Amino acid sequence: MPKLALMFLRALLFLILAAAPLRAEVVIFAASSLKGALDEVLAEAPVRISYGGSGALARQILQGAPADIFFSANPRWMDAAAPAMDGATRVDLLANSLVVIGEGGFDDMLASDGKVATGLIRSVPLGIYAEATLRELGHWDAIAPRLIETDSARAALALVERGEVPFGIVYRTDAVSAEAPVIAELPELEDLPILYPIALTRRAGPEAQGVLDELTADAAWTVFERHGFTRP
Repeated sequence: MPKLALMFLRALLFLILAAAPLRAEVVIFAASSLKGALDEVLAEAPVRISYGGSGALARQILQGAPADIFFSANPRWMDAAAPAMDGATRVDLLANSLVVIGEGGFDDMLASDGKVATGLIRSVPLGIYAEATLRELGHWDAIAPRLIETDSARAALALVERGEVPFGIVYRTDAVSAEAPVIAELPELEDLPILYPIALTRRAGPEAQGVLDELTADAAWTVFERHGFTRP
């Protein structure tokens, strides 16, 4: 091979290697209630995180969305996404609880006719948990007509923060991060604990396992705990 041609090939190879990323970007589909903590844990990682309601994210994954990791706020939606998930990597990583935010006290919410923001009760985990808890406490009939249902936990919180709705039933972690006034802590249901399962999808690239390992490490747990999450 002529010397000039060899030099050209070497230069071309160098340009190709220089342009190639050292690590592929890992795409994570995560429940919106994880945003503050997850952004902090993965601040230096080559990831792209798509936040939303767990139900909507599960449906997108089943439809072929290019996600490597699914971090759900509800085991039910991880179960629903099972055909697209690597079940061997699934773990219940975090736990949460519900609180009521607003002004006054819990009795004020019950006695008033003020609206109450929470998640969609048929699809968003926050709403699913809120309905089950209110039914268990015997307050569902009084609160149901006043519910303002949103497509994510963060959206419900925002309505109360902006003063558009006087009360909200949200995750304790959201109330902590937003410093929202908590007027009541709601009990955990034994048959419906608030758990956050995480798993790789079947289409996950090799780099995704490293990100999953980072999320389950002790250093990550320190961050999650500071944001109000607990261990299952």
